[in-house]
Amino acid sequence: MGQSKLTGHAVLLIVVTALLSACGNNDEESKQDIVRTVRIETIKLTEALAQRRFVGRVDALKTVDLSFQVGGRLAELPVQQGTVVAKGGLIAALDPTDFRLNEQEAKTQYAFAQLDLGRKRNLAASDTIPKIMLDEAETAFKLRQVALDNARRNLSYTRIAAPFDALVTRRLLDIHTHVAPHQAVVRVQDVSALHVKINVPEDLIRLIGLADAMNIEAVFPGQPGKRLPLRYLEHATEADAVAQTYEVTLELQRTNDVTILPGMTVSVSVGTPFVNGSTEITIPLSAIDTDEDGKTRIWLFDPQTETVSPHVIEIGAVAASRVPVLSGLIGGEHIVTAGGHLLHDGMKVRRFTGF
Repeated sequence: MGQSKLTGHAVLLIVVTALLSACGNNDEESKQDIVRTVRIETIKLTEALAQRRFVGRVDALKTVDLSFQVGGRLAELPVQQGTVVAKGGLIAALDPTDFRLNEQEAKTQYAFAQLDLGRKRNLAASDTIPKIMLDEAETAFKLRQVALDNARRNLSYTRIAAPFDALVTRRLLDIHTHVAPHQAVVRVQDVSALHVKINVPEDLIRLIGLADAMNIEAVFPGQPGKRLPLRYLEHATEADAVAQTYEVTLELQRTNDVTILPGMTVSVSVGTPFVNGSTEITIPLSAIDTDEDGKTRIWLFDPQTETVSPHVIEIGAVAASRVPVLSGLIGGEHIVTAGGHLLHDGMKVRRFTGF
């Protein structure tokens, strides 16, 4: 009886083991039967254009801190930040009361000195007074004339007019503040034209003589399809002490359909109409995969067997959505452009041809 029970248990164990083994084999077979659809790209050699990209900063044509040449109480400050004041328009004004009184006093003293000089000239003509008295009167008249000119000039200094069509970038003082001579009151910028400044390495600065033949364009963040032409203006001949780069200034003409303000960053592409005589290979960024050792690889597709295999490559700096390949590909290969992490060596795949 005991042996019968043992035999029954053994049979049951054998049956369960067989079932599990069958299930496992079915799983392996189902994995092998999966045929993934992948996108394939054929590697092509292209001419490497002599083109470089830099990050630039927009500067105004001129940036000026406006100030009074005399001191006083700030009585008028009609400008608003971010607005443009036409050339000659009022920027700020001091209280002119004291300056007008000084002008009036100087004008009165000038008139008195002019009358005194006239009388003494008549007396000197009849030898009634000595010549030294006439000389003193002439000197006093000239001094009063200078004093009047100074008073009028100081009165004119109580108003600041826009030296050009000026964009008001910042008010540095508040109205009713006591202002010292030459103390900055308002910062303005001339934005009739804009400058873009970039820093370039010495290998490019050597080609600065070909600047007129270069194609230089600016692309602003948020507007990738809008490319604005730039024109070379000047460059620094002293390299930056740390980066060993040279500052190059480019001119950007204003456009009404794009809002561009000083201080904005911009991507600048510098290229020539010539090619550098070499070829290059680029692949989509989505084709890049890594193996267990952290090496960069892609997946090659064999159109004869419709299987894939891993292939280690060396890549350069990432540029937009494509990556230059430095070694590992020669052109003509077929590669999988996405989903490399789902593939394994020898896996059968199907080329995607469309929906």
